[in-house]
Amino acid sequence: MNFFWKIFFTTMFVSVCCFSVGGYFLINANFQAAMEQEVNVAYDLGDIVHYSLNNELKNLEELKAYSSLRKGERGKFVELDWISRKAELMSINNANGIIPFCIVSKDIGILFSSHRYKFNKQIISHLSEQEKGYTLHKTEEGVFLQALRPTKLLNKQCYIEIVKDVTYIFANQQRQYQLFGKIILALLIIGGILTMVISKWLIKPINRLTTATKEIATGNFDKRIAVTSEDEFAVLSQNFNIMSHQLEQKIHELKDEADKQELFVAAFSHELKTPLTSIIGYADMLRSKQMNQAKTSLCANYIFEEGKRLETLSMRLLEMVVLKKQEIKCSKVSTTDFFDNIKSLMLPILYDLQISLVLEIEPALIFIEPSLMKTVCLNLLDNARKALGTKGEISVKGKVINNGYKISICDNGKGMEERDLQRITQAFYMVDKSRTRKEGGAGLGLAICDEILKLHNATISFTSKVNVGTCATITLKGVEDDDQMEESS
Repeated sequence: MNFFWKIFFTTMFVSVCCFSVGGYFLINANFQAAMEQEVNVAYDLGDIVHYSLNNELKNLEELKAYSSLRKGERGKFVELDWISRKAELMSINNANGIIPFCIVSKDIGILFSSHRYKFNKQIISHLSEQEKGYTLHKTEEGVFLQALRPTKLLNKQCYIEIVKDVTYIFANQQRQYQLFGKIILALLIIGGILTMVISKWLIKPINRLTTATKEIATGNFDKRIAVTSEDEFAVLSQNFNIMSHQLEQKIHELKDEADKQELFVAAFSHELKTPLTSIIGYADMLRSKQMNQAKTSLCANYIFEEGKRLETLSMRLLEMVVLKKQEIKCSKVSTTDFFDNIKSLMLPILYDLQISLVLEIEPALIFIEPSLMKTVCLNLLDNARKALGTKGEISVKGKVINNGYKISICDNGKGMEERDLQRITQAFYMVDKSRTRKEGGAGLGLAICDEILKLHNATISFTSKVNVGTCATITLKGVEDDDQMEESS
């Protein structure tokens, strides 16, 4: 069963059950109230008869005269006869006319009755001398209420019986049940239609979600759901859109990663192919031909150089793999000491090429792993050297920024195109392949630098212009300026 029918049947079931229970209790409460009213009226009529009889029986002189006349005829029951006589002579009226009643003695039974109903008096045995009570009797004529009220007449325990016709109460209850049944039927029809319409309206966001998930399952990851409300479905739709967006990004990242891996394998295969071809060719010449000492030495030299190149390539690859799994331990390093050491390492190489190195370093304490960061700086300086060839200038600037430190390494060399800037950190990517291979490079230097900076939670960016120069900018987090250095010292 789908969600639409679950909502429909659940709503109908709950509505009908609640309405039925509520209607039943309402009809029953109305019935009980009407019955209680009739019982109270019967008790009130009994009270009227009680007070009227007691008033009539106050004249004891009449009782004595009646007793002397009947003396010897009925003995101790003369008082009861007198009560019967007085009741027979009385006519008790209220707003509705003469009140019919019956007087019952607990000892001898009925003393007087002015109504025609002859119901049993078993209820008397369950009543105390001060307790009122009633019972219902169902006959062919209808339903009757028999109410009994205890009373003392001439010190004799008696009961006044009032009978009322309550058939109309049961008839009203039956009519109400029939009307309620018709209302339930109308509720099922009208409520069913309304519930179906509302359920379809409520289910629309879920249908949209279902359609969207199907499209995503087919590969349409840019599918989004229009949010037109602020309810829970709107929140769900917003979360779904966020999930779709993130999923789309992840898929693109995976595709990019797969493309990078494919390019990496292709580039790696290409990088291996050239030196291996040379090694195999020269080795075959040494193996198959008789050559003089000079040619033999030349072939052996080529084999050695290509072998060293393969060694460098393997070591660089191993370094990249290790860096991705490495956990570094950083420490506070003085920028002045760090870049002075870098300068001392690079000056001999740059001096021979007539390249000047200019340092503008703002003193501070940076949080780095010194040997790895040295690799980054030396690699960037070496790239700047290669871009210059001979003669030129390399500037290294260090500046404290907001909660960080910025290092810029710039040259005035040949520069590069914009399309090259976006790929120079990829493994095996080389802007000038012939020059890079000639100088023993494999296009892994900047890829390694990028991995090192990721370990430092740092970033690197490049700007370049053809025939103007290139600038690499490293942004480190965490720094202490001169004042903090002096305080710590």
